[in-house]
Parts: sequence; C-alpha cells; structure tokens
Amino acid sequence: MVKLVKSGLMLDPRTIFQLKYEAARTLARLRPGPKLSAETTHRVHLGCGTRRVEGWLNCDISRSDFNLDLLARRLPLPDNCAEVIISQHVIEHLELHEQLIPLFREMRRILRPDGKVWLSCPDLEKVCAAYVQDKAMELWKDRRERFPNFTLNGAPVQHLINDFFHQRGQHRNLFDLELLTWALGQAGFRSVRRVREADLLAAYPEFPERKDDIQSLYVMASPGSSA
Repeated sequence: MVKLVKSGLMLDPRTIFQLKYEAARTLARLRPGPKLSAETTHRVHLGCGTRRVEGWLNCDISRSDFNLDLLARRLPLPDNCAEVIISQHVIEHLELHEQLIPLFREMRRILRPDGKVWLSCPDLEKVCAAYVQDKAMELWKDRRERFPNFTLNGAPVQHLINDFFHQRGQHRNLFDLELLTWALGQAGFRSVRRVREADLLAAYPEFPERKDDIQSLYVMASPGSSA
C-alpha cells in the first residue's frame, strides 16, 4: 500500500497506476503531437514504450513521436495510411470486447488493403504448458537472463505464472493462436498466421531483438485472403 502524505489516504499501487494512466490518456487526446503526413504514417509502431525505432511513427500514450490513446474509439490517423503496423506486448493489457476488438477495427481502418499487422503477446498455451512441465522453471530462467533485476521476492517459481496473467493488475487477457485469430477476425482480418520473432526481424531488422519466443505468441495478420 502507498500512503498519500497530504491526505493520509491509502491507495493500492494498482489504483495509483490506473489514475496516472487515465490522466495520460486525457493528455494524449489533448496533445497528440506534430501534424502527420503520408510520409510519417506508412509504418506505425503502436505501444512503442521506450523502444523507439528509426523510420517508424512510434506511438504511445506519452513521450512518443505521436501520443495517442489506444482506447479511443477512433485513432487520430487517416484511413488506409499504413502499409504495416507493429505492436509488441501491448494487446494483453486491453480488455477483449470493449477495448481490444475496437482497436483491431481501427488498425484495419488505417491499414492499406494489402497491409500487414505484426503482433506479439504472452502465449497462453506456452505459459500453461510451462507450468505443467516444470512449474515455469524454464520461463523463470529465461526471464532472469533477459531481465537480471526481475524478482519474485522470495516466492516459489510458479508465482511467475501469476505475473504473466496479472502483472500487478496491468494484464487483462492472455491469448493463444485460436483466440487471437478469432479476435482479429471480428475486426475484418481474414488471414492470421503464427510467425516467430526471427520472421519479424528478417522483415524489419531495425527493430530491437526481444529474444522472447519461449514465452510469446507472434502473428502476422492481413485483411486479404493470404498473408
């Protein structure tokens, strides 16, 4: 719990995070960023966080090239402007019916008819299999290798599964290929296929490597009949 000194009010850290997030959403709508042009919107990196990629329109809720609220019913981007959209480890933070599927519809709107969407997120199937196999020990080793300061604060290794599903209240859903294919289909994506991070990096080598295939689902989706 966190104590607010002036008021003496006790707030859960997740509540404080949500308050800050809602404030950032409001600011993103009021001050999105510079005026866009066709040259700046053909490659869109949604939910970039601190991973800005040169040559892309890096979008996030704050401190990005173009601030936007991913939960807005209409993104401030023109129709058919993007040849490709990439979003890594963002969709698990959104509620399926009220937030994610509307966002997928917006991706479909701003995407060109022959465009592609690349997505990654924690893989529900891999996470569940990892628990059955060794209570997530291999996932734990991978996490510590990539993020040496990550800690479970002394909890048994299987507590890592809770981090995948909840991440301190920030995750809303995990997806396997079938569920994600269904959600994209609701937004008009006719082709969805599983890929690997290596496929993404081969197509766009300017993206920083995450080395997270052991835990992640990667897909490429398109509005057409084949990807």
